[in-house]
Amino acid sequence: MCFGAQVVKMPRVSLIRRLATILAVALGMSAASAEIPRATLIHNARVFDGTGAPAVVEDVLIEGDRIVAVGRNVKRPHGTRVIDGRGMTLIPGLHDLHTHLRAPAFDAPDDFGKAYAAYLLAGVTTVNDYSLSGEMIAPVRDMTKPGGIAAPHLELAVRIGVPGGHGTEFGWGDFFTLQVSTPRSAHLAMKKALAYRPDVIKVFADGWRYGRDPDLNSINEDTLAAIVADAHAAGIPVITHTVTLREAKIAALAGVDSVGHGVGDAPVDAELIDLMKKNRMAYIATLATYEPQENRTFMPGEWASMRPAERAREEARMAKPLETIAAYDSKRWAIMQGNIRALKAAGIRIGIGTDAGITGTYHGSSTIREIRWLTQLGFTPAEALVAATSTSAGIMGLDKVEGTIKPGMRADLVLVAGKPDEKIEDLYNVRHVWVAGRHQDLIALRKLADGPTPTPMPVTKMAGPIDTGARSDGRTDLDTLPVESSESGTDASKILFARPVDPRSGRKLMLTARMGARAKPFAQLIVPLTKGAVTLADASAFTGVAFDARGSGRYSLAFDTYGVQPDDWFHANFEAGESVQEVRVPFSALQGQGAFDPKSLRSLMIRLHGDPGATTWLEIGNLRFYR
Repeated sequence: MCFGAQVVKMPRVSLIRRLATILAVALGMSAASAEIPRATLIHNARVFDGTGAPAVVEDVLIEGDRIVAVGRNVKRPHGTRVIDGRGMTLIPGLHDLHTHLRAPAFDAPDDFGKAYAAYLLAGVTTVNDYSLSGEMIAPVRDMTKPGGIAAPHLELAVRIGVPGGHGTEFGWGDFFTLQVSTPRSAHLAMKKALAYRPDVIKVFADGWRYGRDPDLNSINEDTLAAIVADAHAAGIPVITHTVTLREAKIAALAGVDSVGHGVGDAPVDAELIDLMKKNRMAYIATLATYEPQENRTFMPGEWASMRPAERAREEARMAKPLETIAAYDSKRWAIMQGNIRALKAAGIRIGIGTDAGITGTYHGSSTIREIRWLTQLGFTPAEALVAATSTSAGIMGLDKVEGTIKPGMRADLVLVAGKPDEKIEDLYNVRHVWVAGRHQDLIALRKLADGPTPTPMPVTKMAGPIDTGARSDGRTDLDTLPVESSESGTDASKILFARPVDPRSGRKLMLTARMGARAKPFAQLIVPLTKGAVTLADASAFTGVAFDARGSGRYSLAFDTYGVQPDDWFHANFEAGESVQEVRVPFSALQGQGAFDPKSLRSLMIRLHGDPGATTWLEIGNLRFYR
């Protein structure tokens, strides 16, 4: 209620807030960090509620993380913050159901915080991230809790593919993309995947390479159906990488919630539309990543919203003579646009996703570009906003929580100058953003996104032991899980590792590898220094790395360092013979670009080298930092 100047009994929520502040001071905490968020009233805005109904001038009251009232002249508690929404439109937070947040979309090191900021600045409050392994999910959630790194709601995926299929060819190892080929292997992989409590399962189901490269392997219906059955039993949606008409039909028969990317080899037909309707399968086209970039132009608002490095990349492209668009790209692009028109006419749900992070598909601004593309393919601006809000929420099974503006829904809201439901380019005029009722500092987010400094990350000081064989569960002394990787390619090297027990010296890591067919092949064991190698490890109290080694071949050691691109990671070669010997690699011996920073480490990599087709091995133990 609005009490004016009356003397009244303190409302219970105000009393709780005051007690929380007193307790925070008593505990030496900042009052701001402990304070229950006060109520906010967005007053006299045009409210486009995400259902498709016409916008109406109303008030919206937020308390905590929820919308509690919508209407004219809404009463509010004493002390409510009031935002004047006159001349502006309030919409539900936007969605992007297909992103790769570790990839910056241009030549730069990965930076989660900058990617998150770009979405918030664009009014995107829910994002699906497909650039994770299961081990990364918990640390990402921890670092983005309220009070941590500002982020939209993150729907984090575990990735599944088929041997020799898309998603498995980049050298990231079987663990990053779990590989299955039968229902039996699918159930086994899903047991491993579900243990990480993912929000979504991403399946690389289709191996078509767009007519420009040899096709990769595709998943079969029975295996995909087994994944879907286990995911749905756990209440988790499944979205597939699907790019052909044939595989879209298999996805529908298997019961997936949506295909991602969309059909690009042929026009959709009546059979697919019937299957999609029968199985309630949706469609996420990622037009923003398939639009030819050779002749791409930008609206003024879009250009202003981009990061300096993104504009520099585009300016460099536009300064060169116009490149010819490849015939297969042009043909696919025409097919994909026609398919959107056909699926809309058939009443198929179409959500918003971009594949952002892929080169030239920029975080945040590409989401609005994707929405704009729908308005050029038969959607009204209002229909495109529904696709980006309630429809996308429904695809993820979140429509009871987000995607519309009504009492009881989570307060994910965007206040936009103008009328984006009538003029879609007004989406670039974001003025306020709330994520679960928390008002976002857009000025600070812009400074973070545009600045050259990496986002500050949580740091753990290293104690010394890394992997001494002390644990029997396969994890390191740091409670991290070693994983294998190699060079990229479908004919890449293969590595296996085990932990045989030596009665005299305990558990060691035994690595065996068969080198791939390409020149200078390698296989490596990645040893994360923090969970999932997400946050940072500080080894500045030490001089270098030491371990006991036995082997017969060529080896090197490298550090994944935050803010440094993989080609510039610091590394050093070492040797090992038939008998066990201690190897010491001082930090001063590491080679790389610039100065080595032992306070910004994420993982240590032990790499095996050899000739193409050769087999090699290495045994290491008592891996540690030394002083």
